[in-house]
Amino acid sequence: MRFRFHIIASHRRRTLLLAALTAATLLATGQSLTLDSCLSAALSNNATVQNAQLDVLAAEQVKKQAFTKYFPSVSGTALGYQALNPLFEYGIGDIGNAQLRQDLYNLWAEYGGALGIPPSLSLAQKGTTVGATAVQPLFAGGRIVNGNRLAAVGVEAARLQQELAREKTLLSVEENYWLIVSLYEKRRTILQAIDFLDTLERDARTAEQAGLVTRNDRLKVSLKRDEMRTNLLKVDNGIQLATMALCQQTGIKYSPTLTLSDTVVIEPDDFQVQIGNAVAGRKEHQLLNLSVRAEQLKKRMIVGEALPQLAVGVGAAYGNLIVDRYSANGLAFATLQVPLTDWWTTAHKAREQELRIQQAENNSRDLNEKMILETEQALLNVHEAYALVALADSTLQDAASNLEDIQTHYAAGLVPISEVLEAQTLYQSAQDRRTEARIDYRLKCARLKNIQ
Repeated sequence: MRFRFHIIASHRRRTLLLAALTAATLLATGQSLTLDSCLSAALSNNATVQNAQLDVLAAEQVKKQAFTKYFPSVSGTALGYQALNPLFEYGIGDIGNAQLRQDLYNLWAEYGGALGIPPSLSLAQKGTTVGATAVQPLFAGGRIVNGNRLAAVGVEAARLQQELAREKTLLSVEENYWLIVSLYEKRRTILQAIDFLDTLERDARTAEQAGLVTRNDRLKVSLKRDEMRTNLLKVDNGIQLATMALCQQTGIKYSPTLTLSDTVVIEPDDFQVQIGNAVAGRKEHQLLNLSVRAEQLKKRMIVGEALPQLAVGVGAAYGNLIVDRYSANGLAFATLQVPLTDWWTTAHKAREQELRIQQAENNSRDLNEKMILETEQALLNVHEAYALVALADSTLQDAASNLEDIQTHYAAGLVPISEVLEAQTLYQSAQDRRTEARIDYRLKCARLKNIQ
């Protein structure tokens, strides 16, 4: 049989949206939850999905940080000081030429006092100033451009990781959902077995009183019924724990009366999977390509550390830093930084990064090959699971027919009660096997969808 598998993403999203709108109503009225409503709740409430969204927002902030490097770097300064003595003081007495010193002293003695001229000049004893500087990088070895490209790769990778987290969460919720459904199916089978054994036990008790069967035969039925009741208790506990786990995954409030409405219905499609296209479309494949791209950009940034760096800037200041008079000033400047001794170190760092690039390329090739095998295996698993469903259906029909024949023979007194118990056990086992086969088929289909 050939299989074809179609995934219509927009239809799925619309289905989940409708499920989200109805999920609250379902919970409020105590009705059963559908698979789609659980998936929708998980996308809204699951911690892993929420954290993945926060990772995207954080990566976007990193990208915005990198973009600011294109603009000038502006800084402001303020300075104030008070010295015990002037930082610069020079007077007539500090002149080395004796004749000139004497002449100047005579002039000061005759006119300085009247004019208010001191015999010495003092500067920078106290002062304040404020200023601002703006520096615009013109060339930084390509590190600004490549840094922005690397930040963009980080955002894309975070978004792919978010989609992967959503897909894995949905798969986990679906697996848990079908586990609960399978437990409900097994519970139904056990209840049928208990009803059957209750009837058989009453018949055996009547037959014992009539002397047709021994007490030992009746006790076999009672023990089998008690075993079924024990199994029922275990299944009920399993349903409770699995439902609590589902509620934790989806953020739905747990209630002992919470039930699920979906049943195991097998409607096989005609699966057609193009393995190469399936792998190329996987988020993991895209992430591997991004990892190689990131390593290549890191190498460019390393090389940029050894390239010249050119920047221009302007500055302005206002204050009385030197003399006791406020004034303003400004300047324009350019800087050129040429690393001289870093070439050797950078060459080794670049070579190391080339090896990292080769590692990323090897990992990409190796994991892509493994994803091809994984997709092939997932498709084969779907084929195999569908074949096992058909086999389990056939086995169940045989077991049901056998139980009916044994019951007829037992009623005619042709077989002992032990054979009825054995036939009932075979029938229950066949029912459980069919349930497991159907659940396994649904899970295999879900896993195949997950890796498309």
